[in-house]
Amino acid sequence: MTGGSGTGATTFSPPVQRLRRFGLQRGWPVIGAASRLARATLARRKPVIAVVGSYGKTTTTAAIAAALGLPRPRFGNAFAGPALDLLLRGASRKPLALEVGIGRKGQMIRHARAIRPDIVVVTSIGTEHARSLGDQEGIREEKARIFAGMRSGGVAFLNGDDPHVRAMARHVPGVVVTFGFGADNDVRLLDRQLDWPYGTRLEIDRFGERVTVRTRLLGRIAAYPVLAALAVAHRLGHDRREAVAGLERLEPTPGRLRLTRLPQGNWLLGDEHKGNLETIHAALDVLEEIPARRLVVMGEIHEPPGSVGPLYRALGARLAGIATHVVMVGSRKSFLSLRSGARQAGLSPEVFTHAGREWRKAFDILTGLLQPEDVLLVKGRDRQRLMRLSLALTGRPVSCGLVDCALPMPGCHVCPRL
Repeated sequence: MTGGSGTGATTFSPPVQRLRRFGLQRGWPVIGAASRLARATLARRKPVIAVVGSYGKTTTTAAIAAALGLPRPRFGNAFAGPALDLLLRGASRKPLALEVGIGRKGQMIRHARAIRPDIVVVTSIGTEHARSLGDQEGIREEKARIFAGMRSGGVAFLNGDDPHVRAMARHVPGVVVTFGFGADNDVRLLDRQLDWPYGTRLEIDRFGERVTVRTRLLGRIAAYPVLAALAVAHRLGHDRREAVAGLERLEPTPGRLRLTRLPQGNWLLGDEHKGNLETIHAALDVLEEIPARRLVVMGEIHEPPGSVGPLYRALGARLAGIATHVVMVGSRKSFLSLRSGARQAGLSPEVFTHAGREWRKAFDILTGLLQPEDVLLVKGRDRQRLMRLSLALTGRPVSCGLVDCALPMPGCHVCPRL
């Protein structure tokens, strides 16, 4: 058994991880019923915070836990995981921050009934799970079912910059608080400065109170978890200085825009966990601000929302304005579309290299490219497991050569098959 995952969950060997996931899935009816009973009795006075959304859930949950001085969830965001966390921690009156994830219709209402949140934080509505949940409107409506379980007097904290999230306000039976960059948000960002390579300096208006946070998180996207956490801390009456101190201690989660100094004197920006289009552009937003020579290892788009060719060509055009070299790990067809878009935007096709589907080939290519103080973004679809490339670049031995990995592991850094 090994500690540590994206959400602070306990991790296990692949066979045990599969068994654990199977147990959480098959045991959901029983665990959910027990959680409902606990919520009505032992945990009835416990403030429960549910974090939902297409992306940004893990970092936002971690930020809320850091601001409030709480442990992170142990059992993940899927199936009976949130209910089991509530069941095992229900006796304490300390708040409980839970990450709640879904992959199919009908799952969110089960979460809502099992955990009965007092506070719901909605981070974003994107295109992930479009195949099972439909378009963004369908995804939004399915995620909004969490409010069916919200307890009396509950509060919803909504990302006010996301129109799909704002539209969820009509489902909220209690108070709505918005956070974001726009001037009409209740908790809003006033100023943001990249503090390279440390992180980001944020100036925030929290209900009329000015708050400064120097976070280890990078870029524009880093502001949203901090804004949400400060808003929740205010609602729960938590000391502002303690909340800020907790947020400033928060480290980026592995696989989610985590910055690492490499032995050769360059920098690795690892964002290997998800590859949906919204997170790709968010990662490129961060990279674009960094004052250095910028390289990208680009994996495949996860669940592309539309025709694949135009999406890759548009992505190539974006890369042309940011990167000095791009290494593509994926199909040749995707690579050709990516390179075509970059060429049309003015970038020489010679700086685009195809590594096939092998992360090891990408490693060999990078060996001859990286220079001191370069910044390398590694971004890919979860099942590509490009974290293996990142770990190899740090000098860690990596023997796994799987091209497509479906193991239910939170990251390659904790997998015994590495």
